[in-house]
Amino acid sequence: MGQFIFKVDKRTVLTMKKSLFLFLIILGTQCCGAQPADPIFQAAKNYFRSNPYSVHFNTFLNHLMNDPTLLNTTIQKRTDTTLFFFKGYYKNHNPFNFKAERTEIRLAEAEVDLEDSLSRTDTLLFYQLLGYSYGQEGLELVKKEFSKFDRRYGRNLYGQDSEIKNGQEIVGIARNYFLVTSTISPVSIVWAKLDELQNVFTITLRMKVVENIATLPIPRDSR
Repeated sequence: MGQFIFKVDKRTVLTMKKSLFLFLIILGTQCCGAQPADPIFQAAKNYFRSNPYSVHFNTFLNHLMNDPTLLNTTIQKRTDTTLFFFKGYYKNHNPFNFKAERTEIRLAEAEVDLEDSLSRTDTLLFYQLLGYSYGQEGLELVKKEFSKFDRRYGRNLYGQDSEIKNGQEIVGIARNYFLVTSTISPVSIVWAKLDELQNVFTITLRMKVVENIATLPIPRDSR
């Protein structure tokens, strides 16, 4: 399985080349003052074992990186030349409606262009949960999870779809959700056929840490 790569373009489109995801980087709105019933925070609570929105960020990070239910963890600390990256596999965490063959968690920093007149850049955190399944039956299962997520959390959000292709074949769909008051997406979901065996359902949260609080990042000019 190839490494996941985060990439930015001006149209904030998420595509895939063969078994590699090229995840779009787009911004969201700030979460401060949001109500607990907001769909993004409910999705984070129901799917993610370590919820960045329920505690201070350092508490969340400590829980995630020291979670005894995680196996095969990889940590790349932030340096002058590299950004933070963390991943691991859960022993038994399965928040999906299907029995995942494995459940992976990732937290990664990525630099993004803010697409404003000042051509500024910022660093966001991408928090990603991946549930893998096998075979044709597994493909149908990740598609159903995609639809279930949309029915439960997407009703009060605007969704925009991008096809994921391998050559001319459509092998998945990425749906980016937008808040009504913003043109920028704080969360996306994907179903995809990775190869002849593996399929995946993915949830990606985009976050900005402000004063030790995980927020939905927003350009300063929008506040």
